[in-house]
Amino acid sequence: MKILFTTESYYPIIDGGAIAQHRIVHELIKRGHDVRVIAPNTQLRNTKEQDNGSVIYRSRGMLLPFYMNNKYHFPPFPLPFVQNVIKEFQPDIINVCSPYPNSLSALTIAKKFNIPVVGSIHILPENILAPWLHSAYYSLIKKYTWRFLIWFYNKVDWATVPTKTGGDLYKEQGLTTNVTPISNGVDTSMFHPKNKGAYLKEQFHLPDKPIVLYTGRINQEKNLDVLISAIPEVITACDAHFLFVGSGGYKDSIIQQTQDLSVAEHTTFIDFLPWEDYPNIYSVADVFIMPAEAELQSIVTLEAIASGLPAVVVNKGAVPELVTNNNGYTFEPGNNQQLAQHLITILNDKTVQKTMKINSINLAQSHAMDQVGLHYEQVYQKVIEKGVNR
Repeated sequence: MKILFTTESYYPIIDGGAIAQHRIVHELIKRGHDVRVIAPNTQLRNTKEQDNGSVIYRSRGMLLPFYMNNKYHFPPFPLPFVQNVIKEFQPDIINVCSPYPNSLSALTIAKKFNIPVVGSIHILPENILAPWLHSAYYSLIKKYTWRFLIWFYNKVDWATVPTKTGGDLYKEQGLTTNVTPISNGVDTSMFHPKNKGAYLKEQFHLPDKPIVLYTGRINQEKNLDVLISAIPEVITACDAHFLFVGSGGYKDSIIQQTQDLSVAEHTTFIDFLPWEDYPNIYSVADVFIMPAEAELQSIVTLEAIASGLPAVVVNKGAVPELVTNNNGYTFEPGNNQQLAQHLITILNDKTVQKTMKINSINLAQSHAMDQVGLHYEQVYQKVIEKGVNR
């Protein structure tokens, strides 16, 4: 099968959608398909590159301003470039992964050449609007962002979304396209409980104490202020240390909050790790925390449970689906006391930790990449057999 992915966020960018797309592209290649990708360049020129068996067509890109120091690029007017790629590659199916210029162009060309389109949903309005979270016009902007997202995904022939919760949320907002939940997946050959991270503990001077871990972008929509505000209660009940791995425009504010609460000495902040080290960081931790309320799944939580960690997650969005196997707890949004109590329970009870570890590993098996690849194949085949329906 010849499959073309289009996106605005792709390798080597680090965010959930970019990582998920990169993994499924290479899983599909592994399964024998010819898979190519259109993604933005970091320069004002079109290029073509090889990536471990896949081809990436880079459309000329410009730096996206005002967006949390993540250095995202967007392609201005990529329609001719996208059309040339599609005419050259002649894909059996196009998988659009973001509602921006590359994918908007792909939708237009697909309609022209009668090529079926699958739309993979990796985004919520909160993810787009994070820099304007505290704007007086946020609610209004969010309303129109939802309208745009629904308009876009109602134009594809079939949609995928990482979780049933995410699918239901989009349907509530007006999605009429058929939608199939398919996990973002996790590479269980890379993330597993046998990884060794002692050298990282030494490298970053982490204390010999129970470790509470957060990994991912440090931006406003991740609600890390709730976790920071829980630290004083946790450290009165157990001598724990909190490790934050990631970068983002909100990092300085979060570090300042630890100083204001006099808990800075109980925290360590490090930037994103190289890929060869990153899976090992989970092995230094005793529990994983995800306080973000705007998650369609949470790839880092998947990585944590595949690594055998108990998880404490906010009871909002889709992330609670990842603690359904008695492998963690949920806390109500903004409830730092409930969050603290869940962390204390896990950190102070080795039996609970052991049971949750086994349950996390078992749950992660259903999210392994071979299962994800199979589900994508089934959707593609269904859409190709059904034909284009616009």
